[in-house]
Amino acid sequence: MEKLIKKLVTEGKINQETADILLNEIRIKKEKTNRMRINILIYTIATVLIGIGVISFISANDWILKLLNNLPLIKIIALSTVTICSLFGGYKLAFEGTKFPKLGHALIFFSTLLIGGTYALIGQTYNINANNCALMFIWLISILPVAYIFKNNAINIVSLILFIIGTVFFYSDIAYSDDNCIYFMTLYMPILIGFCLYIAGNIPIVKDKYGAFSLTYKLVGLVPIFIIFIIMSLMTFKSEIDIMQLPFFYQFPVFVLAIINIANYLLTKNVKSRLLQSETIYITAILAIILLLMNLSSVSYIIFALISHIAIISMITIGYIYGYKYEQPRTIGLINWFLVIYLIVNYCYWGWSSMEKAAFFIIGGICLLALGMFLETNRRKIIKKDK
Repeated sequence: MEKLIKKLVTEGKINQETADILLNEIRIKKEKTNRMRINILIYTIATVLIGIGVISFISANDWILKLLNNLPLIKIIALSTVTICSLFGGYKLAFEGTKFPKLGHALIFFSTLLIGGTYALIGQTYNINANNCALMFIWLISILPVAYIFKNNAINIVSLILFIIGTVFFYSDIAYSDDNCIYFMTLYMPILIGFCLYIAGNIPIVKDKYGAFSLTYKLVGLVPIFIIFIIMSLMTFKSEIDIMQLPFFYQFPVFVLAIINIANYLLTKNVKSRLLQSETIYITAILAIILLLMNLSSVSYIIFALISHIAIISMITIGYIYGYKYEQPRTIGLINWFLVIYLIVNYCYWGWSSMEKAAFFIIGGICLLALGMFLETNRRKIIKKDK
């Protein structure tokens, strides 16, 4: 923005006095933003340190520990009280016109961590297995409304982490009793998690009223999908992989996601958008292919690789179209990384053994320079549009 203002002064479109006023306003806004970020960090660290200090104090005094051990319900009540006070106090400070709104948001965030600690304490007190997926999903259900009510992206990110960990724990527990689940764990589950998050980001009410959440869901969801497709694209060293026809229990979530994906499209206001249509068709096609693979006894590695290459190229293409059309720098940045990783992985995989090493490095370097220039050119186009 500073460069644009200086350029306007040089072209004579604004005078120096107006430029100085605008530059001063930009400087003040930047300083205010930096102070806000530092305050949030300080408040968050402070609340965590206080919590650790209280726990350390209790741990250092045997009489308190003995009292709490003899009366386990007191521990639960005490922690629940602290959690409620933290949430209520955070709400008062953040939304009731006080001078410390950032402290209020930090306390709200801290209360969501205390909720998980409360559930873990209940599980420990009553000998409930608190290390399984149940804790993660109950914790997730408890804090997700808080994230949406207060539009707190930090809490939303915690909920994403809980969802991913809970899903992994859920299928890990099943894997102990079902040998077929290993294929689901290694290939299908990351894709399932990714599409689940991406489709959640496309829910109309989330997309319309919680745009930051929607974009976060999509970007986080794309990562495991891309990683698995990269791995699958290199599956050419064996003739086929045995899938053993996974039962309907594993297929049902994929089927539900396909239905929700189509419902998202039908419930969206702008259903005639070509980008939305392409996105819906892409997701539905991938989920349909996954369901098909789940019902086969074996699949050629070449088919896995071919599907993966098509999926990655389609993902990158749609990502660029979406990012440039809606001017989403975060989306474009992520897709840029996907493109670079995809090209480097395939170049190394196919080029290392098929060309002279000197030529391998020289050609690779030239290609990367060309790619960098291409991405830099597109980045400048975005900047010009923003101006």
